[in-house]
Amino acid sequence: MTFVRDVFTAVARDRRWWWALVGVNFFGSLYGFYWYWGQLAATPVKYWLIVPDSPGSTFLLFIWLVLMLAGVDWRKPGMQWLGAIAFVSNMKYGLWTATVLPQAGFKFGWEFDFIHLSLSHAGMWVQAMIFARFYKPALAPALGALLFMWFQDFVDYFLLGTHPTLPYESELAYARGMAILLSTLWGVFLVWQAWFDRKAERA
Repeated sequence: MTFVRDVFTAVARDRRWWWALVGVNFFGSLYGFYWYWGQLAATPVKYWLIVPDSPGSTFLLFIWLVLMLAGVDWRKPGMQWLGAIAFVSNMKYGLWTATVLPQAGFKFGWEFDFIHLSLSHAGMWVQAMIFARFYKPALAPALGALLFMWFQDFVDYFLLGTHPTLPYESELAYARGMAILLSTLWGVFLVWQAWFDRKAERA
């Protein structure tokens, strides 16, 4: 456990790790946008910003890391809001993919994409958890991130149907349920952190 804690602390504090993650998130985002190209091509351009959920999340974290490397104070309100949305969306979509694809794999048979996408998206969750714990967003940004995740789910699954393309349409109910559950779980996690930090400061 000490080794894991030391590694997580190094990732959160060591700028060399930040540079590595800048590269990982930038090229991962490019690959993700490419992977979404078919869905984007079939979607009106005015909705493009809300379609690529996972690469959009990693790109937000890429921007946050670049600003951190440039010396921007993470406590500034703008950084708090950017961080909150980047953290919760990476935690949500990281685990969403790492649960939805294995669910399909166990039911219908494994494909190579199921494995490499599940592993890479699990990494999204890990990095976001690390930064969310060391750079805790304040209460207002945390609440805003939770509401934003719920709004995305409403748009993706109820209003416009812009959710990620699923390997099997029969998995829609499971995918929708996991999306709402993970939005709530990780959004509330950020709010819980912020709430207790606020109480500790007042004590």
